[in-house]
Amino acid sequence: VLGDIGRSPRMQYHSLSLANQAGMEVDIVANGGSDPHLSLRENPSIHIHEMKSVQLSGISKISGALALLLKAAIQFIMLIWFLCFKIPRPDVFIVQNPPSVPTLAAVKLVSWLRGAKFIVDWHNFGYTLLGLSHGRSHVIVKVYFWFEKHFGRMADGAFCVTKAMQHELAQNWGIKATVLYDHSPEFFRPASLTEKHEVSICCLFFLRYLRYCKNSICSLNT
Repeated sequence: VLGDIGRSPRMQYHSLSLANQAGMEVDIVANGGSDPHLSLRENPSIHIHEMKSVQLSGISKISGALALLLKAAIQFIMLIWFLCFKIPRPDVFIVQNPPSVPTLAAVKLVSWLRGAKFIVDWHNFGYTLLGLSHGRSHVIVKVYFWFEKHFGRMADGAFCVTKAMQHELAQNWGIKATVLYDHSPEFFRPASLTEKHEVSICCLFFLRYLRYCKNSICSLNT
């Protein structure tokens, strides 16, 4: 996961399922940030390897394109290092997409070097998300689309989240994906009456605080 594993519930579910139901050893390579669920951190079969997030705010102020290229290059090297030298040789690499750059290329290369299978879990299309900020016709979006499609088709297998995405991948990308719906793990449950009451009390105090702040601002203005 080239992102915060604590904010990647689907990949956390995959890890728990592989460890608890299939009895496998799972190594998670992801960026640090928020903590994953306690059940992952306490599971002896799940090993989390945190990478540092790449921040190039200074360069991005000078050139956004240059910052993107440098960030992708640094992330590529970090991924190669972690996947080749920080974890035992796996049977399968499962990579979350997006982000596609440089994740798909890095994992494809490492899977070839280490003799492992390469599987992509399609959560969305990275080029469409990039197009929201740059526009679909931007050259960066077109390059990203080619990269995502080219390396996505090189995978040994694929999952996706909906039948609509499965159809799109099959018809326009030449990728045969299996729909794998999200199922809530055991630690998700309806809130108890006490928990609901506590949340209601917190919301009530928060609303009163907002009203107090609003009245204070009005008094200052007058």
